[in-house]
Amino acid sequence: MLNRLGSAAIWPFFYSIRYEPNRSSSASKPLTPPSLVRVSFLPRSRSRQSRQRYSKRVHPGNHSLSFALTTASQNRPRSTVAMSSNADTAQAKSRSGRLPRKRFYRARAHSNPLSDSHFPIPISPADFDCSHHYPYFFPPGSGGRSDGDAPPRKVRFADIGCGFGGLLVGLSPLFPDTLMLGMELRDKVTEYVKERILALRASNPGHYENISVVRTNSMKYLPNYFEKGQLSKMFFLFPDPHFKEKNHRRRVISPQLLDEYAYALEVGGIIYTITDVEELGDWMRSCLEDHPLFGAVPEEELVLDPVVKLLSSATEEGQKVARNGGQTFRAVYRRIKLEEE
Repeated sequence: MLNRLGSAAIWPFFYSIRYEPNRSSSASKPLTPPSLVRVSFLPRSRSRQSRQRYSKRVHPGNHSLSFALTTASQNRPRSTVAMSSNADTAQAKSRSGRLPRKRFYRARAHSNPLSDSHFPIPISPADFDCSHHYPYFFPPGSGGRSDGDAPPRKVRFADIGCGFGGLLVGLSPLFPDTLMLGMELRDKVTEYVKERILALRASNPGHYENISVVRTNSMKYLPNYFEKGQLSKMFFLFPDPHFKEKNHRRRVISPQLLDEYAYALEVGGIIYTITDVEELGDWMRSCLEDHPLFGAVPEEELVLDPVVKLLSSATEEGQKVARNGGQTFRAVYRRIKLEEE
């Protein structure tokens, strides 16, 4: 039977498989694989009586199969098949104006930025199709130009590691004519932001047309999306702290990456950073302070900047910190010009 279903060696060692032929089955009848097998997630720590009580058995033909799978979590509500089907229906609902639900987009909290992921990347900024992300500003037949013979619009704000898109949604009404792009490495989170934007556009016609998101690794491919001096604002809100010293190279703010950020920012452009980890806040401030192309923005200017208020309130991470009464550490720096530039 196992040969028909697949070699038992391919099953992970923490899976337990139990096959029991039905007593009423005839020995002369050949064994046929079942047409339907229900999988139940049962921790091994349960007692035998409890395992029997929760075990689900099905009887395909003349045989019964019972699979007991060990999982790390004892509260797994549903199978991944049901989760994926609900995610498909969420895409259709978003176009009708209903916001997607996060529980249908389960994702890891962190993703390794040094790994080789597989997703489409433009060869150069000229190959990045803005009309696909901002159809309101690039109507069909415009040839990539947003307004007659005027130069084509370009992305001006970039939210690096945008998460669930809270900052983009908050900034869109404040700068309705400015194109903004969120860059996220996790695929499930990116899909959620896409459906969220589509739902907001459907329920608010004419609004939220200036925001979009792409799945990419901004630590590797930022120059593939933005030309020199194209951006006026960059946001790094609550990035992964990577506490271990050997993982500091994975931090999104580093002396090496600041060179690329300075390349994409125009002179006078602003880079916003905020975190709830004091050690990471000191690290980012130190990197920006030591870089020759960045200078601190005075506190007097930050009070008048409407963007600063959204740094800790618009994002989901910022709201979580506020609910828990945590402290945030902010660093805002401006791109400055050197004499040789």
